[in-house]
Amino acid sequence: MKLPLGISDFKELREEDYYYIDKSLFIKEVIDRDGKVILLPRPRRFGKTLNLSMLRYFFEARQESLAHLFAGLAIEAETKVMQQQGQYPVIFLTFKDCKEKTAEQCFYQIRSLLQELYLAYKPFLYPELVDEEQQYYDKIAKEQGHIVDWQNALKVIMRLIHKQTGKRVIVLLDEYDTPIHAGQEHGYYEEVISFMRNLMSGALKDNSDLEKGVVTGILRIAKESIFSGLNNLEVFSLLEPEFEECFGFTETDIKRLIADFSLNSTDAENLRIWYDGYLFGNQVIYNPWSVLNFISHRQRIPRPYWINTSSNVLLRDLVTHSEPSFQSQMEILLAGDAIQSSLNENIVLRDLTQNETNIWSLLVFSGYLKPVKASWQHYRLIYELAIPNVEVRTFYEDTIQDWLQQMVGGVQLQELLHALLQTNWKTFCKLLKDMVLAVLSYHDTAGKKPEKVYHAFVLGLLTNLSDRYLIRSNRESGYGRYDVLMIPHQKSAPGFIFEFKKIDRPDDDDESEAMQSALQQIKDRQYATELQAQGVKRIWGVGVVVEGKQVWVESVLLD
Repeated sequence: MKLPLGISDFKELREEDYYYIDKSLFIKEVIDRDGKVILLPRPRRFGKTLNLSMLRYFFEARQESLAHLFAGLAIEAETKVMQQQGQYPVIFLTFKDCKEKTAEQCFYQIRSLLQELYLAYKPFLYPELVDEEQQYYDKIAKEQGHIVDWQNALKVIMRLIHKQTGKRVIVLLDEYDTPIHAGQEHGYYEEVISFMRNLMSGALKDNSDLEKGVVTGILRIAKESIFSGLNNLEVFSLLEPEFEECFGFTETDIKRLIADFSLNSTDAENLRIWYDGYLFGNQVIYNPWSVLNFISHRQRIPRPYWINTSSNVLLRDLVTHSEPSFQSQMEILLAGDAIQSSLNENIVLRDLTQNETNIWSLLVFSGYLKPVKASWQHYRLIYELAIPNVEVRTFYEDTIQDWLQQMVGGVQLQELLHALLQTNWKTFCKLLKDMVLAVLSYHDTAGKKPEKVYHAFVLGLLTNLSDRYLIRSNRESGYGRYDVLMIPHQKSAPGFIFEFKKIDRPDDDDESEAMQSALQQIKDRQYATELQAQGVKRIWGVGVVVEGKQVWVESVLLD
């Protein structure tokens, strides 16, 4: 059986006998929706392009019948739906490759798509056009039009097709927001958002030549940015139960794959922990790109296949967002727990960092976090969010590792952690002082925010020692909250409790008094309770006192 790696053309997939997980009932769901235009935001490489290609070959009127493509699929049993097969003119455009570094290159890609569309329809449309229509048609076909001509290109060709066929047009726009993400990343956001708004509004807004429109992307870009005035729009994000089985692989799909490709129990477990964990509506979903790549390799070693298909520059910048409140949330996620946040389904990309909710929302809708459950709190829907699987966790760990290496230095960080595990406090203290200087210089805070040292240290522990230690921060233990707790997986290894203190002179004590206070707090509040309950015998209390760019470290072996 041939796996359809990189195959996004439905006709090629079916006629060349590639393996196919049947998603054909997607067609019925589209037809059953009342909205004139449907927007379906989903993460990249979850089958959006293939599904729109399937819609194209289902609806598109051709001289030769394409009904054979749907033979044996679930949709074939839907007699009423099958009556619409091959009955409409279709425009299908995918913007997935329009992600250039300059506005000029990006617009060239978009113009090329529209030019290709006009050239494809030219033998059918051109002979029947009047002179003025031919003049406009030539501008696009010969790539000579002004920007307004290009913005109107979809609307005009829809009118011409409707006029000649007597049938309204089905418009399928795939990955509509790829050029917008590129514009945000490379500095031409305003230009591209304006162009895409005008192009799509002309085609989809109050257009009597439109039968139905289906649009896919990663995000629903805020209405005021691109969908302004589009009153006939239905949006079904991954939070909604509609279309929940149409993108990605369900548990049922995975069971079929396991049987068809004779995967053993180890392979099945690797599929689950590495690529499972997404939640679309109420349906647990596996990442289809990574699953197929995993199966295609003879050794079947789990790797981050999906993560490695994108540069993730924007997401990497957001994950290393330097505000302490954000980093503390990242610590919770990396510790394997869930955070709470509302989600914003109407994102303005240029405003991402103005609100942490926007960042969490982008990570959810891009597939880097999953909504575990939701509850109403003070008239707002609040979601529990978690990292979906091991593959995505590697993205966070690698991103934070790169960030820490830029800030602290990879060798220095490893030496610091080695000194800690060896309880070599003299070396640990020296290296931690170096880390304080590096972190505060990197953030240019002149010592005003030493909590950044704390968060960088905790993230370093989480991304480097999580295979040997359970790392917890700011949790209840004994009679108070410790700052950092390190519980060894091997109980013969030492456990650690860290208490950080900041000095603000002249109000606070000097460093020796602050240190005494930190170590005494560890004892008095019985922070060692959790470690003792886990059977850890050697427990170190570590006080870290920070003043400006100075740091002091002392340790005590707890009874």
